[in-house]
Amino acid sequence: MEPLKLRLSQFVSYAFHPLLIPTATIVALLMMPDIYFFTIPGVLKLWYAVIVFVFTVLMPAVGVLFLKKLNAIQSFDMVERSERTVPMIVAGTGYVTMLYLLRVISIPPVFLFILYSATFSLIAGLVLNLFYKVSLHTLGWSALTSMLICISLRIGMPLMPFVIVSILINGLVGYARLKQNAHNEAQVYWGYVVGVGVIVVFSLLV
Repeated sequence: MEPLKLRLSQFVSYAFHPLLIPTATIVALLMMPDIYFFTIPGVLKLWYAVIVFVFTVLMPAVGVLFLKKLNAIQSFDMVERSERTVPMIVAGTGYVTMLYLLRVISIPPVFLFILYSATFSLIAGLVLNLFYKVSLHTLGWSALTSMLICISLRIGMPLMPFVIVSILINGLVGYARLKQNAHNEAQVYWGYVVGVGVIVVFSLLV
């Protein structure tokens, strides 16, 4: 039973990896036209999704593969805190490049809020990682929950189903990270705190 639980926790960690959050969120909201104020052609929707995927998933993943090939990291799990710094810098570079490319086109403000929030969450995780190993899974998913609540409050659109799902995933990934012994309880809980805190501060500044 224990090996099965371990395999399930590993599956959860990969299936709900924090790098997938921006793409999954953008795709989900693209299917809800009521939250933005003009019609977006299907081709443009696809372009948004592809751009986000390339720079927030594909580019960081290729960077990690390259670092593994160079033996700059010991494993894809990056157990040691020091191993996470360069991959997070690569991911941050992808996020910033994406924002630079999207700045010149008409993109719904709600999407920009999501992408800027994700970028600031990543930067906060990178800075914190220099001093303390925090769970990036719980940081990312708690940041998403806070983003959805902020969006709901700002545009007056109930996003409760999305909020509930993200809360459930928060609990699931926290349990999975503990089950794998990837983090201790403090690192998981600090991930929740930092994720919420970053979005609250960001939403007050914009």
